[in-house]
Amino acid sequence: MKVKQSLLKYISPETPEEIKLKVAKAQPPEPLSPEDQVTALVVLIFDKNTLVSEVAKKGLAEYPVERLVEALEKKLDPLVIKKTVSLHGEKDAVLIMAGANPATDDETLKSIAATGPEEIAAVFIDEIDRVRARPFVLESLRKNPNVSRLIIEEMEKLLSLPPAEKAPPQEPADEAAEALKKEDHKGAGEENIYKIVKDMSMGQKIKLALSGNKSARELLVKDANKIISIAVLKNPRITEDEVLKVANTKGTPEDLLRQIARNREWVKSYSIKMGMISNPKTPLAISIKLMDSLYENDLKKIAKSKNVPSVLASTARRKLDAKAKK
Repeated sequence: MKVKQSLLKYISPETPEEIKLKVAKAQPPEPLSPEDQVTALVVLIFDKNTLVSEVAKKGLAEYPVERLVEALEKKLDPLVIKKTVSLHGEKDAVLIMAGANPATDDETLKSIAATGPEEIAAVFIDEIDRVRARPFVLESLRKNPNVSRLIIEEMEKLLSLPPAEKAPPQEPADEAAEALKKEDHKGAGEENIYKIVKDMSMGQKIKLALSGNKSARELLVKDANKIISIAVLKNPRITEDEVLKVANTKGTPEDLLRQIARNREWVKSYSIKMGMISNPKTPLAISIKLMDSLYENDLKKIAKSKNVPSVLASTARRKLDAKAKK
C-alpha cells in the first residue's frame, strides 16, 4: 500500500500510541486533507495494536460523508477505496465517487456496477475506454436493477465504435470551477456558474452535483437530465431548506419528488411533507401516505382545496370523518 512520506509520522509502527489514537479519532495533531485522513485511518485499521485498530475503524465509519466525497475525488490507494466502500456502501455518493475513481480495484468496481445507483453507469459513459478494458463492468451493469435499459444501450453503442482518438474530457481545473465546491464561496451569479458548467460532460456534472456548493446545487438540480438533478439530492451537504424548495416547486419532476420521499429524515420535516402533498407532480400513492401524520387543520385545508387532486381531497375528508368518530 502506497502512503505519503508525510503521513508516516502518524501511522508507522514506531509512532506513539497516543498520536495514533488521535489520528484514529480523526483528530490529528495538525490538520490533514480528507484524502490523507482517510488513508491514515485505513492504515491504522490494520495496526497491530487492537485498541488503535478498533478506534480507527470507528473513525472511518463515522467520518463525514462530505469529506469522504472530497477524498474520493483524489488519487487514492485501491485498498483505501475498498475499505471506505466496505464501511459506507449504503451511501450513494460514496459508491458513485468510488466507482468514478480510476484507482478502484476490479472486485470493488464489479460490486459497485452490479448494485450501485444509476449515476455510476452515467459516469462510465464518459469513461467508455475504461469499460472497454474491463468487460465485467458492462456485464455487472446489465444485472443492476437500478440502471435503465437506455443507459445500457447508449453504452453498448459507444463500445461498438472504434476507440476514440481524442483525449478524454478534461476535469475543470480553473479557480472558478474549483470554487463551486467551496460552501463559503460567494458566487458571481447563476449566469457565470452556467458558463462554467455548460461545457462539462455528464460525468463531470454528476461529480459536481455530489460535491458542489449551494450555487452549483441550485443550478444542477434544475438540469434536464434527471440523473444529474437526482445526484444533487445525494450531495451530503444539501440542506433541508434546499430540499423544501425542491418539494415546493410546482415544476419539480416526479423523479426528484420520489427521491425526496425515499429519504426518511427529510419526510420527518413537516414543511417538506406539506410541500410534497401540495405539489401536483407528487405521485398520489406518496401523497396519501404522507397524509397519515398531518394535523387536523391541514387536513381540513386539503379537504377543501381546489388545487389538489380530488382523490387527495376525498382522502383528507375520510381521515377527518374517522377522527371525528373517535
